[in-house]
Amino acid sequence: MRLSPHEVWRTVQQRVEQEIGSEAFNIWFERLELGGVRDGTVDLRAPDPYYLDWVRWNYEGILTAQFSEVLGQPVRLSFSVGNKSSDPQPSPGEAPDPGSNPNSGEAGGRPPGLQGGKIFNNFVVGSCNQFAHAASLAVADFPGSPNYNPLFIYGDTGLGKTHLMHAIGNRVLVQNPGAKVVYTTAETFVNEMINAIRFRRMEDFRARFRESGTILLIDDIQFLGGKDRSQEEFFYTFQAFHTTGRQIIVTADALPKEIQKLEPRLRTRFEGGLLADIQPPDIETMVAILGRKSDELGITIPSDLAGWIAPRVRGNIRELEGILNRLAALADFYSTPLTMEFARQHLGPQFADPVEAVTPERIMEVVARFFNIKVVDIKGKRRVKSIARPRQLSMYLARKHTQLSYPDLGRAFGGRDHSTVHHADKKVTAEVEKDADLRHLIQTLEQNLGL
Repeated sequence: MRLSPHEVWRTVQQRVEQEIGSEAFNIWFERLELGGVRDGTVDLRAPDPYYLDWVRWNYEGILTAQFSEVLGQPVRLSFSVGNKSSDPQPSPGEAPDPGSNPNSGEAGGRPPGLQGGKIFNNFVVGSCNQFAHAASLAVADFPGSPNYNPLFIYGDTGLGKTHLMHAIGNRVLVQNPGAKVVYTTAETFVNEMINAIRFRRMEDFRARFRESGTILLIDDIQFLGGKDRSQEEFFYTFQAFHTTGRQIIVTADALPKEIQKLEPRLRTRFEGGLLADIQPPDIETMVAILGRKSDELGITIPSDLAGWIAPRVRGNIRELEGILNRLAALADFYSTPLTMEFARQHLGPQFADPVEAVTPERIMEVVARFFNIKVVDIKGKRRVKSIARPRQLSMYLARKHTQLSYPDLGRAFGGRDHSTVHHADKKVTAEVEKDADLRHLIQTLEQNLGL
């Protein structure tokens, strides 16, 4: 059976996404349109010359191969600028492509890469992210305010930084449909710059980032560390936005001062804005997130199963989503409701109840995994907050759950003096009595240890 142009295009898109990944696909194929297929020639439309050149330089080979395979004949690609809404109507006998995106193009459409499903309404707020959420809402409602520009959101991977960034962009577009939201990752920024240099299109590159946007979203800025030319280009992009009162939102996995090989002029400008951190969620917040995500998937998670899963994902929301997706697929495949027994049977040995002995080494492994750092960091000498706090918690747990003396624990923690362990134990013990969030965090870590 012969496929319609829409079916051909959707099939090719699905294959390309599997080959290049969702992130690159969302950025570079969301506004690419199929103009038509005639006599072995595939007409593809891009919204502007820069966009067109990038797709041609990077994906022409992939597209040609996939169109040829889907159509069952060799094809050649023809690229042009412009969307079909402004083009002449198809000639008689040529069916229009029902798969065209009415929101594509530069005006009035969703920016490349901005995910419409990530909004404030489906972001679960807890004590771990309350400030970052409030700051993001303020930026979305009053972009460009000097007190919030730039907004620098930082925290470990999988905690919701990117969700908040996309939510800001989506809210800005709802409140001001004429706004120009520019979203990219730092890695994509670097790759685009390299290609712009290679093909002598730096002016187009600079115009795309510095002139067209009213709000700039840059994800994973730590990727710029050590890349001097990229940092220089981003600095001038930052300046172009900041000096004209346009909003900048940046995410990273660490504070600006903790990003290795970040130029001082960028670090100071990041620190001159609003810094908002996201911490790992406590068990109650994880259960709430699990409930929200399961509702979105249309599955029911019993309360006992939710309470069993939450402490086992170590506060990582992305890992939680993966587990839910897997459970939903398994429940659908076996046509059975989700139960504790079903989850225990199918989630694999990594979710088995832990039986290992509690030792300083195991405590450090569990804490390091929870905070997304390394055991060598806990044993090391660095005193940055993102490492010093997990180190203190490890020492507290080791003192509480092992029979080792302070000198023995000092040796286990990288050959430290016993007074260091004693101080950490005393400090955390005092804080636990007054800080409910810290108590929840300690309970999470103890559950991960099987205690």
